[in-house]
Amino acid sequence: MARNDTFLKILFAIEVALVPMVIFAYLFLPEWSIGIFVAGILLTKIWVELFKNKLNKTHVIMIAVGNIFIFTTLLIFFMVEGLVNIPLSIVVIVLIWLFNILNVLMRNKSIPDFILAVDYCYVLFEILTLVAFTFLVFSSLVTYIGLYAILLTTAVSVIYKIYYAIRYLGIFNKFSKSKK
Repeated sequence: MARNDTFLKILFAIEVALVPMVIFAYLFLPEWSIGIFVAGILLTKIWVELFKNKLNKTHVIMIAVGNIFIFTTLLIFFMVEGLVNIPLSIVVIVLIWLFNILNVLMRNKSIPDFILAVDYCYVLFEILTLVAFTFLVFSSLVTYIGLYAILLTTAVSVIYKIYYAIRYLGIFNKFSKSKK
């Protein structure tokens, strides 16, 4: 267990450290070279998914922070460079933030299998989008497909988890009882 924990922390550090290298490669190296660093992020992301423990609070938080940092930084950079659509990217960033925050908050809750399947689809679309980022300077079609897929899966998951929090966790019930 401790060995997996250390390995996951090293992988987390590597994937976060590769994000500034993508920006460096785009600015100072030939454009095709960003694919090398995004591929490194992709490979570490796959390894993280293989070695994570969904019941370990530290793993869930590290994965959420990594997802938020990687996609927020890369999407903002690609928006600034004019490689992706600004409104779509902003919506995807907000949904990724909400999705990961709700995953951390609801990690021990019983969620229906449908939403768990949607969450796994999010991971697959996240990997697809990282693959698409490797070729973004040449073609953005697959990137847009990945971003729309992330948008749809995170929207479904976030809406259900907010509904679940309101309905079953009684978030608003606490406030209504205190007013009486």
